[in-house]
Amino acid sequence: MTDRGMRPVWAAGAAAWLVVAVAAGWLAYADRRFGPMPPEGPERFDTDRVGPQVELLAWPGFLVGAVAVAVVCGLTAHTLPTAVRIRTTLAAGGTSGVLYGTYVSWLVQENPVRPWLVAEEALRWGLMFIGPSAGLLTAAAVWTALGRGTSRVSFAGRLVLTAAGATGVLSLGGVHLLRQARVEGADRNIDEVLWIALTTGVPLVALLTGVLVHVAAARALRPVEAVRRELEDITSRSLDRRVPVPATDDVIGRLARTTNDTLDRLEQASVRQQQFVADAAHELRSPLAALRAQLESALRHPGGVEWPTVVEDAAADVVRLQSLADDLLLLASMDGTWHRDRAVEDIDLGALVEDLVREHQHLPEARRLRLSHTAEGRVHVVGEAGRLERLVRNLIGNACRHAESAVAVEVRGDGASAVLEVLDDGPGIAPGDRRRVFERFTRLDESRARTAGGAGLGLPIAREIAARHGGTLEIGESERGARLVVRLPVGDAGALERTHRGA
Repeated sequence: MTDRGMRPVWAAGAAAWLVVAVAAGWLAYADRRFGPMPPEGPERFDTDRVGPQVELLAWPGFLVGAVAVAVVCGLTAHTLPTAVRIRTTLAAGGTSGVLYGTYVSWLVQENPVRPWLVAEEALRWGLMFIGPSAGLLTAAAVWTALGRGTSRVSFAGRLVLTAAGATGVLSLGGVHLLRQARVEGADRNIDEVLWIALTTGVPLVALLTGVLVHVAAARALRPVEAVRRELEDITSRSLDRRVPVPATDDVIGRLARTTNDTLDRLEQASVRQQQFVADAAHELRSPLAALRAQLESALRHPGGVEWPTVVEDAAADVVRLQSLADDLLLLASMDGTWHRDRAVEDIDLGALVEDLVREHQHLPEARRLRLSHTAEGRVHVVGEAGRLERLVRNLIGNACRHAESAVAVEVRGDGASAVLEVLDDGPGIAPGDRRRVFERFTRLDESRARTAGGAGLGLPIAREIAARHGGTLEIGESERGARLVVRLPVGDAGALERTHRGA
């Protein structure tokens, strides 16, 4: 439970202690005002120094104190449900009233016997024992009535209440038996009674308390057993099942909710894996079928076939298949965890972009385009050089496939981030498609042809790499074409490597 939900507990305990302190201080003040203590003699024993104050505490003083504690508890519980608020208020007032009545009854009985010591004793015992015990017991009663804000008490609460209740009841019975033995058998040796209590009563109290706590723990752990049985029956074919969640907001309830959250993630991962396998099979089937048909046709009619052309076309299909296989393997590796031996290093992002732009200028897909790059100083990031190179290569390649005449790449620093922007002057990406283009195997209408638009894995791979490096890949606004913006954190290579190795 939050600190706000526990406010009635602390407030009621503090108020109960404060009432005792005020009453004891008032008695001491009245005793001082009565005058100096008389000399030794009969007058000292006959003088009632605080009798009127004791009578006020006897009625209605203890009731006023109990009402004050209840009011404090009710005010601090205003954020709780009405039923819980009423329950805690009654518990605070009732418990403190019983305790105050007990303490006042001691004053009423003690004052006629030793009137010269009642105020002093009340102050000393009130501050040292009665006040703290009243605060603790009242707070415990309010916490019990609070019920953690629900209809059921938590696992730890049930154990505490069982142990405390069992020990209290058994101890009360033992004290009552000792009192009866003293009253009814004054001639009996009290040492004998105490010996029986030590040899029989104490072990019996311990045994019965242990049995009751064991029963309470077994009942409280039933939700854990239900969670275990449900998990035992869940397999890879039944990931849609969930464990039962108890009504309590304690460690068992949180365990059940965390387990269900984990099952949600496992189910989502399983669905993504099945979808990935299906998409991969679909993407591989078409080029393989085309390549097979091309070669079988050439073999059936070898006379009129230009074999250099057939081989060239087949080689192009093989290259596409190899590129697709590489992308699928990369995605499969990124869907797992980081390799512990994967090295990270300090990388000059501007130099990396410059090298890849120069490389793309000589590729067939970029010969008709004007590629440019700018870098504001030396912008360094940390990460895996091969993965970051793949990120930049995918973005530049995507821009070259869709650009009409120009592609511009810019690298700059922005505080604790390095920013990479790739801008083309092509048809751009519609706002409604800006989320969809990062889904695997997605092709927009303008790029559905596999020869021109690729397999729809370039941007998903780039975003995954950026995310693995603690960055983001988004589509920004632009007057013309598409503007892809990558933000990567600037940090220490050694720190990032330690983070990956500890993952």
